[in-house]
Amino acid sequence: MHFPVGRRIAYDPEKGRLWAVCDRCHRWTLWPLEDRHEALYELERAARDHAKPVAHTENITLLQLPHVLLVRVGNAGLAEQAWWRYGKELQNRKRSFDSPTSRLTAYTFGAMHLVGEVIGLADPDVDITWDDTPIADILRWRRFGWAAWYGRVKCPFCESSLRALRYDMSWWVYPLTSPDGRLQVGVPCQRCDPWTPAHVYTIDGREAELVLRRCLAYQNITGATERTVKDAARAIEEAGSAGDYALDSIERRECLWKMGRTRTIALEIAVSEGYEKRMLSMEARALEFLWKQEEELARIIDEDLTPRHQLADHLRRLPIRLGARRRPPRPELLSDPTS
Repeated sequence: MHFPVGRRIAYDPEKGRLWAVCDRCHRWTLWPLEDRHEALYELERAARDHAKPVAHTENITLLQLPHVLLVRVGNAGLAEQAWWRYGKELQNRKRSFDSPTSRLTAYTFGAMHLVGEVIGLADPDVDITWDDTPIADILRWRRFGWAAWYGRVKCPFCESSLRALRYDMSWWVYPLTSPDGRLQVGVPCQRCDPWTPAHVYTIDGREAELVLRRCLAYQNITGATERTVKDAARAIEEAGSAGDYALDSIERRECLWKMGRTRTIALEIAVSEGYEKRMLSMEARALEFLWKQEEELARIIDEDLTPRHQLADHLRRLPIRLGARRRPPRPELLSDPTS
């Protein structure tokens, strides 16, 4: 490996720049000119064959490798597919849930809860159904607590107030949209008709997105098999994009329980992808600002402080000038970048 070791590496294959980006201070260190050639070839090969594009601006593209985030100056020429990370996360949840450690932990805390009930010290907010899925219920309680949301909203029909959304009610919430197109979460009003989508408490905006992500993660704590994840990913692709899939699910006006396993998995992937895409876009814009400053300094070092024959030889050996072509991403779903 000829490129600098670190979690972030920035490079410009056209101008032959290569920087190591510090995780702590976020400073960019320009790599010595004579050590860049092999590193640039390796980075372009990794970006072409294994990296997943996750965000881009006009000038830079963020590409994810298993343990490295590449900041590639210029258009990478690949379509973003940020949803693949959530497929891996769901499969990791499945492996974790099926492990003996999770079962031992769940039964230990479950036994402690039963002892607490006997002596009168149990948490009244904990509801464990021992005849159904006790391990999942206990792990949900340990990870999420009992409420997905606290606040105060009124029912538009009976004027009653909702102060908290319990996780055991999350199966019945409705993803909705406001008249201006923003995401909403509808919670059935138990004083009205709880089975009518119109009779709901409404949680709006970014708060609604957070609540929906929490509810979906709570329901899908057991993870998903590779086949289920592929089916969910295929449904997203057939819809056109993660955003289109989320809108299609909202237009059905169904509660999460009626959506079924595969569709809730796909909805979690779609909603999480939208959230992370915004976060990565913000990070990409911040990195672009830093790159513009570092590029000016690198230009001075390379063009003004480097002998002309050495710079000319360096530019002739760049991979972008040797006609290195970028291949499209591998078509198989959830392909492992390390395989």
